[in-house]
Amino acid sequence: MPILKSLQEKPWLPTTLAQQTNLPFAAQNREKSASTALQFFLAVITVIFFLFTVTFLQRTQSFDFQALSGEPWLPFTNADILWQNSAYLLLASISIILAKKFALQQSLYAIIVSLTATALFTLLFISGQVQVWQQLNQSGFYITTNPANSYYFLLTGVHALHIIGGVLVFMRCIWLFAFSYSYQQLASRLKLCALYWHYLFFIWLFLFFLLTSDADTFNTIALICGF
Repeated sequence: MPILKSLQEKPWLPTTLAQQTNLPFAAQNREKSASTALQFFLAVITVIFFLFTVTFLQRTQSFDFQALSGEPWLPFTNADILWQNSAYLLLASISIILAKKFALQQSLYAIIVSLTATALFTLLFISGQVQVWQQLNQSGFYITTNPANSYYFLLTGVHALHIIGGVLVFMRCIWLFAFSYSYQQLASRLKLCALYWHYLFFIWLFLFFLLTSDADTFNTIALICGF
C-alpha cells in the first residue's frame, strides 16, 4: 500500500547508501549457496567414482582380467606420459590459486596471465589423456579387448567429462568478469573453481594409482576388501 511504503522510507539516508547496506549480505548468501551446491556436487562425484572403484576391484578377480602394468610389454609399466599429464593438472590447480590471489589484489595483468596458464595446462591435460587413448588403440589395447582396458577408458573418460564441465564454468567466470570488472566476485568464483580443480587433481591421482597397479596389487587390495 502507498501509505505503508511511505512509512518505510528513510529520507535521512542517501538512496545509494540504503541500497549498499544489503549488498554484502546478499553477496555472502550467494557465495554460501554456491559453495553448498559445489560441495553437494563433489559428494555426488565421490559416490560415482567409489561405485566404479568397487566394481573395478571385483572385476580384477576375473580370469579374463589383464592388468595394464607389470610385464615389460604392458603399456603402463612405463607411465611417464601419465606423470606428465599429472604435472599439467597440478600446474593448472596452482595457477588458478594464483589467479584468485591476484583478483583480490586487483592486478589485471597478473589475472590474465594466471587464467591463461590455467586454461592452457588444463587443455594440455585433456590432450595428453586423448594421446594415451590413441596410443592404447595403436598398441592393440582396445576398449573391448580386456576389462582393464574398458575400465581405463571409462574412468578416465568420466574424469575428462568433469574436467570439461569445469572448463565451461571457468570460462563463464571470465565472461562475467569481462562485463562487470568486479574483482571481489571474480575472486569468489575462482575460489570455488580452485576447490573443484584440487578435487579433480586428487581424483586423478587416485585413478592413476588404481589403473596402473599390477596384478599382485589388485589381488592384495581385493583380499583386504573381501572380494
